[in-house]
Amino acid sequence: MARRFTLSLLLMAATLAPPAFAELVTANQLRDELAKYGAEAMEISYEDGHPVLTGEMLGQAFDVTLSDCEGPQNACRALRYVSCHEMADFSRIEALEIANTHNAGYRDTTAFAEEKWFGQVVCLRLQQEFRGETEFGLRQVFEWQIELEDFLQEMDDARAVKQAANSLDNSAD
Repeated sequence: MARRFTLSLLLMAATLAPPAFAELVTANQLRDELAKYGAEAMEISYEDGHPVLTGEMLGQAFDVTLSDCEGPQNACRALRYVSCHEMADFSRIEALEIANTHNAGYRDTTAFAEEKWFGQVVCLRLQQEFRGETEFGLRQVFEWQIELEDFLQEMDDARAVKQAANSLDNSAD
């Protein structure tokens, strides 16, 4: 009898408990969280109806496109961070090699190379989604900051390797 009572109490509690939904994020909330981690010069604009936040973190420009949005506040379920680092003195092949080396590691980010009017850039992209019980917060912003730090270190390392190779070539002449 006690088992039936306990079982029925558990069933009642399960039916009365609210379902767990992810908390959506607005551009203003994202801006505030990024500011806690030192992001600066942040502006909100709209591209094709999607909120886009641009700013600077660790001395590097970035933008975040919010998508899968709803409601009058444009509360969103997905973020796509992108930051591109100028590598103008690198060839297209060298920039692609840097991106491929980054992508060969076990990371949540993707790197890609692009050619701009001034030369090559290597870009970092991080996609985050808030579905199920995942809620937006400091953890997501911290993940972006750490990935951006690692990316910038990779760019500095690639530049140092290229300079060392150029020095060796010049000394051999």
